[in-house]
Amino acid sequence: MDQVSNLLVQTNLNHCAAAQDLFLQTMAQWSIGVAVVAEPYSVPPRPNWMGDWDGSVAVVGSTTAHSPPLSLRDKGTGYVAVEWGGITIYGVYFSPNRSLNDFEVFLISLETSIRRLASGHVLVLGDFNAKSIAWGSPRTDARGEAVEEWAASVGLCLLNRGSTNTCVRQQGGSIVDLSFATPALAARVRNWRVLKEVETLSDHLYIRFELSRTQDSSRGHVARRLSRFPRWAVARLNRDLLEEAAIIHSWLSPQAPTEEVDVGAGRFRDAITHICDAAMPRIRGRRPPRKEVYWWSQELADLRAACTRARRSYTRSRRRHRGDGEEDRLHEEYRRARKTLKLAISRAKEEKRQEMLEGLNRDPWGRPYRAVRQKLHASAPPLTETLQPSFLREVVEGLFPQRAEHTPPSMASLAGDDGEHGEDNVPPVRDSEVGAAVLRIRSKNTAPGPDGVPARVLALALNHMADRLGEVFDASLASGRFPECWKSGKLVLLRKPGRPADSVAAYRPIVLLDEAGKLFERVLSARIVRHLCEVGPDLSDAQFGFRAGRSTVDAVLRLRAVTEEAVSCGGVLLAVSLDIANVVNSLPFSCIREALHYHGVPKYLRRLVADYLEERTVVYEDREGNLRCRPMSCGVPQGSVLGPLLWNIGYDWALRADFPPGLGVICYADDTLVTARGANFQEAARLATGGVSLVVGRIEALGLRVALDKTEALLFHGPRRGPPLGASIVVNSVLVPVRAQMKYLGLILDGRWLFDEHFRQLAPKLVGAASALGRLLPNMGGPSVATRRLYTGVVRSMALYGAPVWAAALTAQNRVRLWRPQRVMAVRAIRGYRTVSTEVACALAGTPPWDLEAEVLAEVYRRVADRAESGFRPPPEDVREWREAARRATMARWSFRLETPRAGFAAVEALQPVIAEWAGRQHGTLSFRLTQVLSGTVASESTCTRSLGGN
Repeated sequence: MDQVSNLLVQTNLNHCAAAQDLFLQTMAQWSIGVAVVAEPYSVPPRPNWMGDWDGSVAVVGSTTAHSPPLSLRDKGTGYVAVEWGGITIYGVYFSPNRSLNDFEVFLISLETSIRRLASGHVLVLGDFNAKSIAWGSPRTDARGEAVEEWAASVGLCLLNRGSTNTCVRQQGGSIVDLSFATPALAARVRNWRVLKEVETLSDHLYIRFELSRTQDSSRGHVARRLSRFPRWAVARLNRDLLEEAAIIHSWLSPQAPTEEVDVGAGRFRDAITHICDAAMPRIRGRRPPRKEVYWWSQELADLRAACTRARRSYTRSRRRHRGDGEEDRLHEEYRRARKTLKLAISRAKEEKRQEMLEGLNRDPWGRPYRAVRQKLHASAPPLTETLQPSFLREVVEGLFPQRAEHTPPSMASLAGDDGEHGEDNVPPVRDSEVGAAVLRIRSKNTAPGPDGVPARVLALALNHMADRLGEVFDASLASGRFPECWKSGKLVLLRKPGRPADSVAAYRPIVLLDEAGKLFERVLSARIVRHLCEVGPDLSDAQFGFRAGRSTVDAVLRLRAVTEEAVSCGGVLLAVSLDIANVVNSLPFSCIREALHYHGVPKYLRRLVADYLEERTVVYEDREGNLRCRPMSCGVPQGSVLGPLLWNIGYDWALRADFPPGLGVICYADDTLVTARGANFQEAARLATGGVSLVVGRIEALGLRVALDKTEALLFHGPRRGPPLGASIVVNSVLVPVRAQMKYLGLILDGRWLFDEHFRQLAPKLVGAASALGRLLPNMGGPSVATRRLYTGVVRSMALYGAPVWAAALTAQNRVRLWRPQRVMAVRAIRGYRTVSTEVACALAGTPPWDLEAEVLAEVYRRVADRAESGFRPPPEDVREWREAARRATMARWSFRLETPRAGFAAVEALQPVIAEWAGRQHGTLSFRLTQVLSGTVASESTCTRSLGGN
């Protein structure tokens, strides 16, 4: 097999924005795999940029699908280490203004990092600001001697060739950008050269070289054939053609009465595939990488070429030692050419930015939004196609373990054997059941399963093919067999941040299933839930996860209720959080079957679920293009609809123990919290120790394993009743310290329910999100008021998560923490100056303070919960009425608060009497200049005149 080369570049950008823009274009144009840049203008928060502590050097990875991802290994001041395709790459920069002693200390820290991390191939690239005849300088300075000794001690080979200056200024040039590699890697370096003929808009030139790959390591990076999983271009869907094809197949594909379930499901799958082929084109492989950034144009390419010609003329003049006048004239021409290119780049970026902002009104959740929210991921192959085959096999085996048949604990059936739910009592699938399932997928935009059929396309096709699918469902129910083609899922691996790339724990699996099979799962899930609620026995009241009408807020409020009950009586409550290892893929099938029997689930459903669990597989493509298959012998299927319900049923036994008085359990899916009540910490700790051991024993009896090293404990207490210093409990011989805070279901809890730490950590995230969205909301131009309010709602939803829990305990300090991000979004919504006060910005934007909005959410939640406790679910119109009543009360409180503003007195005085009408108006928008007038920040009389005149 031919070897495949990867291009690498290193340079210094001199903190120049235009130089960084041109560098990114160069990376795209040359298809650079990875680059090292010293003194970047900025290090953007993107996964393909890895910077050191102070942003003086960065390693930049390619965003194409043909390059391995970067993985951060280490960083310090002046260096950053990443792993890229099995190679550890160090980016280095050291300022020339620092002392020789500092430089020697820096080299020692760099050597320590290399010896600690790098056990194989190492590249060290960067600007050392050191000179030596070893790399072509006319003389050797003290720093050069130090670098030579350092390289020899670490065992690195110098890659620099020739005596071309890497840094060129009008005063002269120097060779300070150096490249080092371990001996084995240095033998694979080809064509190392300084590119004198390319304009960089920096004093430093580009250094480019190729790194050839061995035959074995290049297999995953050769041109790939088409994926084994079909994909269609949904954006080019022709609905008329889809409807025509669906009608034809509904006529031509009647199911035979005695047709096997697998045959019928296979025929339906083939029909949907043909319908997709008729309605939209297939995606034929991955798109080739772009050779230019989005703002690049032929005009800029011509200006860069002109700049290069001017630079070449100037450097030739210097070599020929012409008169000073000629050299100065050529340098001035070169300087003007560079300035023209910089201005043209800035202008091109601004034009593209304006086009992008204008498109936000059409698609507010498009690429710009995803980019600023860091949710826009570069096109890349699946991780299964980039990992080494041996390591990939280790990851898959660790995530989907094979285990022998597990004997479940005895769960005595409360419903007898089968009774009236015998084999013959199999209700056929009603049209309403299929319709309810289809309704759930009509607007979904999730990734498809192995068949590649998108959920929206299937929903459209079922307008004419629902009868065919219903026949498959009925045949499956009657035979007790789940179709084989719907048991196989496509495996997708996701990287967990902050974990070593060579660890199995660094990867999280997602299994994508066919949408048609998931529709059948929705029908089965609805029937099982209906049985649990109407016949029973139902799931434990302590389980809040994946249940209709229950949420994380309900679970936390249950914890708060038992806490307040204990504290109000002068006692304390100790909460211990348990973490279950590899939770989803470990629950034995036998436990699920036994639990279904305990809950009295009808026999036809038990038989079908048992078959549903058997012979399940996950399939994936490896880097060599082979289709791999891994059988599942335990665990609930991820990505499925039945999976969460089966987990709740199988895990329910662990929550139904006969707990002693004072001991309880609260659970959300697998997040299990054991609570122990006592008169003091010592009494609660003794009860918790035995209670946690009891719960852990029951969990382990289900074939699961509790990660005791991740167990956390928190003591809830009244004034001056906190835990003793260094308090801890012992759980199965593992010491668990009692901490001051504990993160539970997205909230950071403390022993007094004050939420200071929660808001202290939340505030920077809110400000970061508000600032990021603010980049899409300029004062002049940009999206409409509706889009600005929509983005304000994004940050508001982040801030008000869990409001029914903490609204009543909101302190003055935490209110201030909420106001800051709200002010940022309000200023952007009204197109105001950043000097506009919080009261004026929120009043003009019509957004009540978020602490008052939290009280609205808490009040509505309380009324809904009170009604639900009486067994009656309130209709939506009642909830809307309650919400409107609470909002009216909030507007009244806001108006009262605005009577005593802290700033912006004139504007607030004008808005306060009509604040409710202003906030609820459906007409008129605020322009930049009108906001200046209303907020009192008009700079001059002429500005005011233009504002009122509509200019």
